[in-house]
Parts: sequence; structure tokens; C-alpha cells
Amino acid sequence: MITAFLRIFGKLLLWIYQFCHSYALSLILFTLLTKILLFYFSYQGKKSMMQTTAMQGEIEKLKKQFGKDQARLNEETQKLYEREGVNPMGGCVWMMVPMVILMGLYYIIRRPMFYMMALSNDEITAAMEAVEKLGVNLGTNAAYKEMTLAGLMNSDTSVWNAVAGAVGDSASKLAHIDFHWLGLDLAQVPTWKFWTQELKWSNIGLTLIPVVVVLVSLLYTQLSQKTNQMNMGKTGEQNESVTQTNRTMMIMMPLMYLWFGYIMPAGMCVYMIFNSLFMAIQEVICAWMLRGKFAEIQAATERRALEAKEEEKRRKAEIAARRAEEAARMKTKKGRQLAKQQKKTSKDRPTEFTRVGVRAYARGRAYDPNRYPVTPYRDPQDVLDEAALEAALSSKGKLPPAEEVEEPVDQIQDLPETVEVQNAEEAFDAINEEINGGEEE
Repeated sequence: MITAFLRIFGKLLLWIYQFCHSYALSLILFTLLTKILLFYFSYQGKKSMMQTTAMQGEIEKLKKQFGKDQARLNEETQKLYEREGVNPMGGCVWMMVPMVILMGLYYIIRRPMFYMMALSNDEITAAMEAVEKLGVNLGTNAAYKEMTLAGLMNSDTSVWNAVAGAVGDSASKLAHIDFHWLGLDLAQVPTWKFWTQELKWSNIGLTLIPVVVVLVSLLYTQLSQKTNQMNMGKTGEQNESVTQTNRTMMIMMPLMYLWFGYIMPAGMCVYMIFNSLFMAIQEVICAWMLRGKFAEIQAATERRALEAKEEEKRRKAEIAARRAEEAARMKTKKGRQLAKQQKKTSKDRPTEFTRVGVRAYARGRAYDPNRYPVTPYRDPQDVLDEAALEAALSSKGKLPPAEEVEEPVDQIQDLPETVEVQNAEEAFDAINEEINGGEEE
């Protein structure tokens, strides 16, 4: 996937070279083309960075309010970003695009036969072996042998013929590439040990070109800081944080570019020089397009924050109004009736009977201790006084006189089914009184 993607860019670079017949100019035009294609995304990234900066005041308020609760702070910050429609990483992504292109272009420049001419690895290996049999030295650095071979193909006919014979049918893919520009061989890797080489322009120029890269990158960084200050201004702690970040960039970026300049072919230095120049021009254009936008973005952010506060107040007012309305309704006649009904319902609940310790419903919500009657105890060895039983039942009006009863009274199972449990209890109570009374006499 990555190989196919890089070969597309390699073919584009080769097409530009065949159009202008200058390797350095093809790199410059390639850099300009990528800047034009990615300008919209760079502009949006710059705008997103301005929006993030404008939100710093609200973020500081959230830090003061939820500083001790990190989870709540992250949640509220995310809500703020969603409300503003801002991606906090939007301003950083576009800054990484040039680095990605830089690394991709490094592979294309280092392996022109693989990415620009679309030869296979086996064909390139066969071509190198064929050239080395001619006694040609491709150098000790295996990473740049292919680039050296591509340069020799343009200047030495015997090398071209050897490569064409080694690749066979793929010879039609071969292309002449002249890596020289302003007296410099852009296929060579610059060295900072200038005293180890002959003092001539081809060597001195290669030593100085990484230094030019650093100077141009510093120029771009200074211009970027000025455009940011022009568009976004300075505000206390925010400005201190930005200043600290800029100081780090001022130190790290030049060192990184200087290191790249002395480990990569000089063609990469050409790309880095003009990439910084085009980015500086891009900064000026974006600053012109975004002039006055920061104040508008900041005002819009404050307005939305105020609207969010008003919405929160309105929501709380609605809740308070509903509670007041409920309290007023409970004061009316209908409300009092409803309250009484609810109170009565709550009293009917057997909570005291069901409670066991702190467990309110240990015996179940429907527990009722009076559901089943308690039958008085009677010793089965006691003699039943049938006359007293008959008299007690007759006095209660529950049984007819003894002479009208066809069956013995002591057969309890023959009693009428209409006798209620409560009446039976009263009858037994009367029997007990009669029995106890007879014993006392």
C-alpha cells in the first residue's frame, strides 16, 4: 500500500523532471504543488488553532471549578469542544503533514530506480551487479548505491548499456536524470568535515547547504510567531505558554533540520529550503485571510458561553417553578384530599408488623398478624359439659333449643356452615366461663 502510494509520487516527480529537465527545479515544483493542494487543510488547521486559543479563558474557568475532579474536568472540557465544534488536535495535524511528505520524499530520492522508474528489486540488484563487473565503484553506503547508479547512467554510456542489458524488457522504463544544480551534485550526501575534502565549490556548497536549511527554517519560525501574535494577540498566562512552546521549537527544529541535512542526499536539502520558503508565504496569506477573525471567534465563544449559562439558569428556573406549582397544588382542596388518601394508604401498609429490626419488610409487605384467628386452648382431657355448651349457644341465638336438635351437639362438624369464626370464638369463650364457674362452685 505504501509502496504503491510512493510510486505515484515518484511518477509525478519524474513527469515534472521530464517537463523541466532540471532535478532541482522538479523538486521545487513538486514542493509548490503539494503546498497548493494542501493549502485548504493548512488554513483550516490555522483557524482551528485560533479557535482553541480563543477557548483558553473558558478552559481556565473549568480548571478552577473542577480542578480537583479530573474526570469531571475532562468531561466538561469535551462538552466545551463539542459545543464550539473544535477539534483540539486540528491545529497540530496540519503541522505534521510536511514531516510526512519529507519522509516519503526521502525514500523517493534515495531510490529513484524503484519509485520513479518502477523497476523491481531483483532488476535493480542485477543492474548493480552488472555495473560493478565493469569495475565501477558505487560507494560504501548501501542506502545510496541506487542513487549513485542513477547518476552514472546519465553521465556514462557504458553504465547505461550495462543496466539496460541487466533489466531486459524493463529497459524502456529507464530514464536519464541529471542530479547537478548550481555546480552541486544533489545525489551526494553533504559532510560537515569540509577540511577533509578539496576546497572547491562542489564540496563547499554541499557543506553549506544544510546551514542554509537551518537559516530558512528559523526565518519561517520567526514569521509564524509574528503572524500568530498579530492575529491572536497576547493574553497573560496563555502568551507565556505559547512563548515557552515557541522557544522549544526554535531550538529543536533547527537542530533536527541540521541533522537531516548531513545524513540525507543534498536533494532533500533543496526540498527543505523551498518547503520553508513556501510555508512562510503560506503563513502570510493565512494571516491576511484570518485578520480580525480572532476577535470574532473569541466574541462568538463568549457569546455561546453566555447562552449556555442562560440555558442552565432557565432549566433551573423551570425546575423551581414545577416544584412551586406542586406545592401550591397540594394546598388546594383536591390536593389535600390526595394527600390524605396517600397518608391513609401509607397507614394501611403493615410496616410495623413486617419490620424486624432495621429491615422494614422482613416478613413481606402483605404480612398481617390478625389474618388468622387464635383458637382458645382447651385441655382435651376435660369433660365437655354439653348442657353448658347448649345453653351458651342458645343464649347467643346461634342454635335452636336442645329438643329441636336432631343430632348431638358435640359433633362440631355438623354445625351450620354459616357460623362465622368470630361467633365460634365467642361461643368457646362462653363455654369456658361456664366450665370455670362450675368448678368454682
